Amino acid sequence: MKLLLILAGVLTIAQGRLLQASVDTSYPLIQRLRSKDIVSAWGIYNDDSTSKFNLNIMGEGDVFLLHIDFRPYLKNSAGIGPIVLNNRINGQWVSEIRPEFDYGKFKKGQLFKVSARLRRKEYVILFNDEEVGRFPHRIDISKATRAVLYGGSNGFTWVAIDLPDRSGLPLLKSSSLGSIVLKPGSLISARGLYAAQSAKFSVNLRMAVGGDFMIHVDFRPPPHEGKVVLNSMLNGGWQTEIRTDLPSFNNGDVFQVDIYCGFDRFYIYHNFLQLKATFPYRPSFKLGDVKVVDLIGGSNGFYWSEDRVVVA
Repeated sequence: MKLLLILAGVLTIAQGRLLQASVDTSYPLIQRLRSKDIVSAWGIYNDDSTSKFNLNIMGEGDVFLLHIDFRPYLKNSAGIGPIVLNNRINGQWVSEIRPEFDYGKFKKGQLFKVSARLRRKEYVILFNDEEVGRFPHRIDISKATRAVLYGGSNGFTWVAIDLPDRSGLPLLKSSSLGSIVLKPGSLISARGLYAAQSAKFSVNLRMAVGGDFMIHVDFRPPPHEGKVVLNSMLNGGWQTEIRTDLPSFNNGDVFQVDIYCGFDRFYIYHNFLQLKATFPYRPSFKLGDVKVVDLIGGSNGFYWSEDRVVVA
């Protein structure tokens, strides 16, 4: 699932939960953690000369509820080494749990993802969405107030973090708009994390699941042609393309795409800057008949934000 905000009115900044991040920065939680929540962070690995680096769920002061520490310098000749899991309270580390990890999974210059999925009695630790360890709740998760990224050197960088954000808004469990009816003034926003050499990726307004496209906004970064391609699909056939310049995307950048519904056309924005081309409403399509918003594509660690939210 992907993050989508549909707002009535003028173009405004959509507050997503996927954030650009950096080392030694505290990211406050906007609500108490609970079972099934996920805290994720992304970094770009350079080489094995980096110092240790870690994702932390923390409370007030120096309280660490969860410390997920990668230490490449401890790997053996086969590339296997520990991930160090621990917690800290009253200024003291408690006792480590050290699951084995294949440090060969890190690739120079590529995005990686580390996550903590909360369960009722434990955290499940994930690397690129695969389980690599577990750690018990030694401190009540209600004490968590922030997430912090530490460590890394010699070209290593933390680039993004994704925090739970229920915000009292209704969550869609699929791409269906349900009872939401698009109209002039509606805004569709999607937030993602770009990865270098990604396959093309798109934001799409469709008339049904698997159905025709009223608009297909297709970003084609290098090694593709370096354009944004706008089109529609009627009765299973693509219509005439409109091509416009591709905005700038950098490895590890969080970005936002907005589609603003005007009276007779769509206006498309990247990071709140309008693309040069607009896309007129074509015959045989009615804005109010759009039923599905699909976020498609991306590779090499590219990520569409996981939760979908709709605001009437």
